Amino acid sequence: MLGSVLGRLEKSFLSLRFSLGGAFVAIALLTSGLLGTVLFFNMHAFIRNDLRASLRNAVGVAALQIDAREHERIRAKADETSAGYRHIREQLRAIRARSKNVHFIYTLRRNSADAISFVVDAEENAADVSHVGDVYPTPTPAMLQVFQKPYAPHVEKDFSNDKWGRYISGYAPLLGPDGEVIGALGMDVSAADAAAFENHFLLIALAIFAAVSLLVAVVGLALSKRLAKPLTDLALDMGRIQNFDLDGSAPIDSRISEIVQMKTSLENMKKGLRSFKRYVPADLVFELIQLGREAVLGAENRPLTVLFSDIAGFTTISESMPPEKLAESLGVYFEGMTRAILDEGGTVDKYVGDAIMAFWGAPHPVDDHAARACRAALRCQEFIAERFGRGRREGEPAFATRIGINTGEAYVGNFGYRERLSYTAIGDSVNLASRLESMNKHYGTRLLIAETTLAALGGGFASRPIDRVAVKGKKLGVQVHELVGEAGRVAGEGAGFLKRFAAAMQLYADRSWAPAAAAFSALLAERPDDEPSRIMSERCREFAAKPPPADWDGVFVLHEK
Repeated sequence: MLGSVLGRLEKSFLSLRFSLGGAFVAIALLTSGLLGTVLFFNMHAFIRNDLRASLRNAVGVAALQIDAREHERIRAKADETSAGYRHIREQLRAIRARSKNVHFIYTLRRNSADAISFVVDAEENAADVSHVGDVYPTPTPAMLQVFQKPYAPHVEKDFSNDKWGRYISGYAPLLGPDGEVIGALGMDVSAADAAAFENHFLLIALAIFAAVSLLVAVVGLALSKRLAKPLTDLALDMGRIQNFDLDGSAPIDSRISEIVQMKTSLENMKKGLRSFKRYVPADLVFELIQLGREAVLGAENRPLTVLFSDIAGFTTISESMPPEKLAESLGVYFEGMTRAILDEGGTVDKYVGDAIMAFWGAPHPVDDHAARACRAALRCQEFIAERFGRGRREGEPAFATRIGINTGEAYVGNFGYRERLSYTAIGDSVNLASRLESMNKHYGTRLLIAETTLAALGGGFASRPIDRVAVKGKKLGVQVHELVGEAGRVAGEGAGFLKRFAAAMQLYADRSWAPAAAAFSALLAERPDDEPSRIMSERCREFAAKPPPADWDGVFVLHEK
């Protein structure tokens, strides 16, 4: 009996099936160990690079949220009590709260001695706070590089030690209006957090790889080299898409059909995104991709400055031109108008026929949205005058554009329904901007702004009061002004004319009809084509013959849209 059992065991141990199985297991275990070791070091490098890439993206996006001009005004330790310092500090704390594993966040600048010094520190612990002007003792390579051209975010290659601990740091430039660096934003990620993340991720990855390698070691070893290169290229291309870099194509060389299908799908997705950002604000699409969010139905009440533009007499112009020539001219027109709006940080909401709606203050809030909108409108008028006025080519239309601008609270966000959304702004302030655009037709003007916009400008622009108007459907009047230009570019006789017109408007408001009529007539003699002077001159003569009631509040009711 025992001999029979031993005979069977011997035959079992010496069987080909057992031998091949044992060899397969031994090779698989050896391969798993070797590949596991390789994976450990490669994954360690991959995670470290991924951490650096994430930190570079995070600090780059965070730097865009800091107002460089507000930051520039913080020059001394006494400025730490200023509203600007507190505002930037709260912004930094909010960014840190949203950013996983960021321990320290602060801003820096080069001082007059060419040393790196602190400006705003978000740290709450008084013992760790760096004050305005504190010199950073040993600047790191990335810290120095961020102040050098070409300006871009930089991350340290490895962890560094200082008196605050062991961290890996990233820096992004704060650029002034002229595109030159005036400071930098710094973020520090703790080495302990990064090491814990690496160990956790590596343990999971190694466990999964070991289990899979036991089953497919030989096949996986043969295919790994063929799979690694094209998949890595695809991953890098996906990373560029996350950064909204949709140009170019990764050179994927593979005969594996699934990889070819992935490349095709990725290219189609890039084409779709390139088309998608032509329909919605590009900043909004970029933000959704960076934050991994999905567009959902909803809006918020936010202060905005809204601009509406429309080509005067477009119907007549379109009827006199061949369709292809009209489309070509409109393409040039929209490109110039849109460029002026985007250069001033505006969001183009929509094109309706020959009309444009744009707004400032969303999706990203800006403090000087009224000034940006007015500068964009003046640039639009300059472009139209140059391209479709004195610089007009033979056969092209003579476009003249009317623009209305209003500042106020509006609801902005995604409207529509769950399957079809439109990012736009709605509300009375938006409607008033549209009415101001069409009001130009009545007053013979090209660029009208509401009193709320003028108040938000805080100077820097030249304008004149046009009228106090109650638009159709409204009882309360709004003071309307014509925006003439930036203050530094309106001087001499132009500035004098604006003063004389404002003085005549004051006589009108004081019910001094005869002197006001004489003043407006003088202005009309000076500029015979000035429609506001003509309108007010006639109105004053009418009021002199038949005065308005005693409770007249100066509001002119406009019955047309």
